[in-house]
Amino acid sequence: MNRPPSIAKSIPEGAPIGAVVAGPQSRPLLVLIVDDEPIARARIELLLKRDPQIHLIGACASVAECERLDPGTVPDLVFLDIRMPQRDGFDLLESLSARGMRPFVIFVTAHSEHAVDAYDAGAIDYLLKPFDDVRFDKALARAKAALERDRIRGDLRTSDALGLDTRLEPDRLVVTEGNRIMLIATGNIELIQVTGKHVKIFVRQHCYLTRQTLRSVEARLDKRRFVRVHRSTIVNVEQIVALHPLLHGDSEVVLKRGTRVTMSRRFRRRLQPFLEKSCGLGAPGNGCSSE
Repeated sequence: MNRPPSIAKSIPEGAPIGAVVAGPQSRPLLVLIVDDEPIARARIELLLKRDPQIHLIGACASVAECERLDPGTVPDLVFLDIRMPQRDGFDLLESLSARGMRPFVIFVTAHSEHAVDAYDAGAIDYLLKPFDDVRFDKALARAKAALERDRIRGDLRTSDALGLDTRLEPDRLVVTEGNRIMLIATGNIELIQVTGKHVKIFVRQHCYLTRQTLRSVEARLDKRRFVRVHRSTIVNVEQIVALHPLLHGDSEVVLKRGTRVTMSRRFRRRLQPFLEKSCGLGAPGNGCSSE
């Protein structure tokens, strides 16, 4: 199964779960269902019918059936199964992307092991079967919030000419811990470290243990907030309170909760821009020594 490139229009930043964004001027939300299970398709369709803003443009049992739909009708949102006969959900995303279609996607599947790939592909949410009405409503509300943010971003495109940065960075990190799918607010992450074949993600009083590579986790983080200070360690720069010089050009990084990690000399260059921005070129005596 091949993983497609990200096709999401944007990732909602700070959009609250359950926040429905829809105004009186909103046009219908064009929705497509793709699932090989008739009962699953029927249930999603029934749940969608409760929302007057939704216009269902199709309910397909396969990727091939979906591709036969009117190419002039472009969905805003797709409820998509992953495991289907012949071609899977990721294949459909590649097909849509090749035709210039970039809808938001909510994956609906009974298999949790594809969660990371799904979010890497730009999924708005990941519904594990069986799910209840409340969980479905939260996923739909999140998609509406993302669509509204995308509309706002489109309205602000002219700001590029003024040199304004309107990029929307993801504020949640998706990890799998055992059979659980965790959505972690990146602002709460203090430290990420490699331990053997696992990655530890330290969030306040909790440590999440996940079987991912540090590189894959790092790729999904906001580079304006997180920096690698060692080949096995990433820190949230907002958590740094002091640096202490060690031997051979290494440094000790002290975090707000007292955690201490080593920053190797080869990675110091990555942290320097944050020091210059926050500490005035690392002036001595302010806890940001640049020695």
